[in-house]
Amino acid sequence: MNPHSSPRVQVWDGWRGLAILLVLTGHFADTGWIWEERMGVDVFFVLSGMLMSNILFVKRMALRDFYIRRVSRVMPALIVFLVGSYVVSLIMHYDFQVVELFASLFFIRTYYPEVPAYFMSDLPTRHLWSLNVEEHSYVIMSILSLLLYFWRGLAAVLLLIYCAATFMGFYYLVSMPAAELGPMLFRTETTIGFIAFSAAYCLIKRNREITLNPWISMVLLFAALLCYLTTVPVWFTFLLCPILLGVAVNHLVDSPKLVVSILSSKPLVHLGVLSYSIYLWQQIFYKLHYAFPYGPVTGLILSLIFGALSFYIIENPARKYINQRWSPAPKTRNLATE
Repeated sequence: MNPHSSPRVQVWDGWRGLAILLVLTGHFADTGWIWEERMGVDVFFVLSGMLMSNILFVKRMALRDFYIRRVSRVMPALIVFLVGSYVVSLIMHYDFQVVELFASLFFIRTYYPEVPAYFMSDLPTRHLWSLNVEEHSYVIMSILSLLLYFWRGLAAVLLLIYCAATFMGFYYLVSMPAAELGPMLFRTETTIGFIAFSAAYCLIKRNREITLNPWISMVLLFAALLCYLTTVPVWFTFLLCPILLGVAVNHLVDSPKLVVSILSSKPLVHLGVLSYSIYLWQQIFYKLHYAFPYGPVTGLILSLIFGALSFYIIENPARKYINQRWSPAPKTRNLATE
């Protein structure tokens, strides 16, 4: 963690810390009355949508630099994790196909191979559906940044994507048996709405100079939390939560001082910095925690240890090296200067 990072960045890292806490709670301390891990991933999604909107549509980072920085951020730690998943699966005699690992590496596992179905596979890689959604979203947004480079209607297109994702969720809900519906809620066409709405609102907020009461973000976050209750219909979550979380994260830095102070606290910020590596490795220990002494507690501790090791040994050094070697000074064209 950079001790000189700005308060704004610290708040966003704290938001990531909140997201990974929700994921870890859902996996290792499931309350049974709220969908914690899904909310945690969606919290990640809306932050990604806002940041990528700012990078691609406002600052207009050159796509060469954008993709180099995405690769440096995601791939080194992912490759090592997939190797680790393969080794663990061999040791545990899990039934799997090697092609599943390559499909995960290229972010297509939620679509291919169809057998075994994504959530029926023994591999501890089910959580990588979220990377599929994020990387697909970034490709779509980068294409939009090229096709609509001079057009101010980007927000409208992104809102249409949100609407289309919501429609697909409804379509699957009414047309598919309950047993087949679950995996569809983790595919790009139903989940991209979280990223798209947050990205759209980022542009709308900037263009219209929208300001809200400092407590609004917390009210919206609490309202979103209620939408993840297990008693709430799933369509309700997919319809409202992209809006609630998307608006909340875009106004996060304007929250009350107490909230900003909590999100900027060292433990939460540090957890946010480590969040990607922790998210990768926790799935293995979530799958195996039943075999450990003290079960979930041991699984949680090992997730944090391996996540930290992954960040300091693989993720951070690799990212710094790749960026310094191929993208030391990203080219941008900020709309504010045009």
